[in-house]
Amino acid sequence: MKHILFPTDFSDNSEHALPFALELARIYEAELNLFNSYKLPYSKSNLLVSIVDRMKKDSEDGLEKLKQKALSREKYKHIKINLISRSGGFVESIPKVASFTECDLIVMSTKGASGLKEMFIGSNTLEVIHTTDIPVLAIPENAVLKTISKIAYSTDLKKLKHPENLNPMFDLARTLKIPIEFVHIIRQEDEYMPDEVSRKAIELEALAKGIKTSFYFTTNDDIINGISEYINTAKPDIFVMLSRKNTLFERLFLKSITNKLSFRTEIPLIVLNE
Repeated sequence: MKHILFPTDFSDNSEHALPFALELARIYEAELNLFNSYKLPYSKSNLLVSIVDRMKKDSEDGLEKLKQKALSREKYKHIKINLISRSGGFVESIPKVASFTECDLIVMSTKGASGLKEMFIGSNTLEVIHTTDIPVLAIPENAVLKTISKIAYSTDLKKLKHPENLNPMFDLARTLKIPIEFVHIIRQEDEYMPDEVSRKAIELEALAKGIKTSFYFTTNDDIINGISEYINTAKPDIFVMLSRKNTLFERLFLKSITNKLSFRTEIPLIVLNE
């Protein structure tokens, strides 16, 4: 991992995720890109140049202030921090900036200035996840930065079209020398064939070379509740999911928007893309 993107709207909610981005930049010796955008108002008349310049300066000054705050801590002083200020919509700009800066990870809070209290993942974070192929680390508002000692990965054990997309998770586990627990929720309506499940589990385990792994199988007709119960019981430090457009991920997190995702976790979530 060489480049990490941290988008911010300068709200307290947004900046809550900054320590997590800094810590990963330190661990990987990666560059950290701080990004903010300013959206120009629509007007029938020409915008005064002074207004545009002011918005740009406010954005740049905010980023510089955030940079100095980050570098004020001794253990982060060596991190190279780049500042990126662009005009345009905040959410729609993030995937573009992440792409042209060749970022390997996007770190952002699950809540921005809008403060959507009833969502596990706010609408901004969801939109970014759906519009980029770059892994996203979503930080809940109550998450506390601490030593990472265990990763959990929710898997449906289906064949992966691109197994290499799991590499960011494996790289993190290898770098920190920590185990991964593969979590599989079995519903009664599913055709459960032990031999087939065992074969697929072995295939998944083979991808995690050099990493200590374990499996957690449980039966629950509601995948959301099954994951919630696992998180509350096992308490992993990071939870990882694979986003398959319009499938498991949609069922889980689009339902969360209508408050059907009942758990409110303090555990950071990494979303990888299939």
